[in-house]
Amino acid sequence: MTNRSQAAALFEQIAKLGNALSSPQRLRILSLLCQCERTVDALSKAVGLPIATVSHHLQKLSQVRLVVARKTGRYVTYAMADNEVTAFWLQYRDFCSSRLVELQVLRSNLTDQRKSRGMVDQETLSKMLKKGSVTLLDLRPQVEYDAGHLPDAISCPIEQLGERMKSLPKNKTLVLYCRGPLCLLGDIAQEQLAAKGICTLQFTDGVVEWAFAGRPVKKSPTYKSLFTPA
Repeated sequence: MTNRSQAAALFEQIAKLGNALSSPQRLRILSLLCQCERTVDALSKAVGLPIATVSHHLQKLSQVRLVVARKTGRYVTYAMADNEVTAFWLQYRDFCSSRLVELQVLRSNLTDQRKSRGMVDQETLSKMLKKGSVTLLDLRPQVEYDAGHLPDAISCPIEQLGERMKSLPKNKTLVLYCRGPLCLLGDIAQEQLAAKGICTLQFTDGVVEWAFAGRPVKKSPTYKSLFTPA
């Protein structure tokens, strides 16, 4: 016969997931792992936290099966557990945006700024790619580009943008993209290029959103994952 303790135990288990998602830093880590698998050391550098702190956060995420790990030699590499977790993260992010007033204001202000500088949505970008009228710049680190990028995109990590400005194609519309709507790399790059008189559009979705819409994503031939068959 069921009783109150059994009911409490059920909800206690569900609360474990909420606890794992209660840290902003753990959410940042999930967002980064959506782009590609990473070692603990690489995640530590990306989020600016000590390795021990990042390891603690990853253990919390691993306990509720949001991430998985592989050890090779001295290094431990983490990845999203599966596509279902990635889909959950996208849905959770957008659900938060629909419910949290302060987040709505922040995202609305960001959208207004992007519209004023020039932005493009998935459908429009897809049409531009089919016409061959666009040059796509992927501003993420090289490892993220290698793990998956939009078709015909050029890898241009944002720290290399300054030295590569003069070589950017000038006969097509230049479209920038990064990690998605919460990432500011595209905003920073667009402002830097505008200061040099280079007009651009920003695609504010990322590779993950593009892929989940059923659109094609390419990997670099040299990219090898620890979590998928060779």
